[in-house]
Amino acid sequence: MDTHSSHTTDLFTSAATTAHEGLFAFETVLRGLKDADLHRADPDGGWTVAQIVSHIHLSGLLWIADVERMRHDPKLFMFREELGHDVLGAAPPSAQEAADRIASLRHALDTCLPAADPAIADKELEVPPFGTMTITQWMPGLIGHMLGHTEQVMEILRKRGIL
Repeated sequence: MDTHSSHTTDLFTSAATTAHEGLFAFETVLRGLKDADLHRADPDGGWTVAQIVSHIHLSGLLWIADVERMRHDPKLFMFREELGHDVLGAAPPSAQEAADRIASLRHALDTCLPAADPAIADKELEVPPFGTMTITQWMPGLIGHMLGHTEQVMEILRKRGIL
């Protein structure tokens, strides 16, 4: 394996590991919640914990699909919703289901990111209004996006006196 291929494989494996660790910790918190706590939002407004879980789940799955799409195009343009921007599915009704959704996403990222084609790392992806960057440049921000939302949930739970 050449150095570039090894480096890009490390990129995808590292991203999967970072996501795994953060999502596993988040899943553990969700498993300790009461179902009612899942349906609380920040006192100042915004999405509920359940809606944020749905957003994290779908955003992560969309990123896996985006990585695969890059394999088939030399340069790709997509809309920010295709990265999961503002995407919401059905909110999980219970803390158990919320945790299971995060576990499902964690498993998908563990499986799919390390298997991504290393050749896509330097391909450009344009997403207005965010700009054009390579997959190597996008990866930390997109994993960070999911994990940032886990921190948003933790803040809601702290403000609500649950943590």
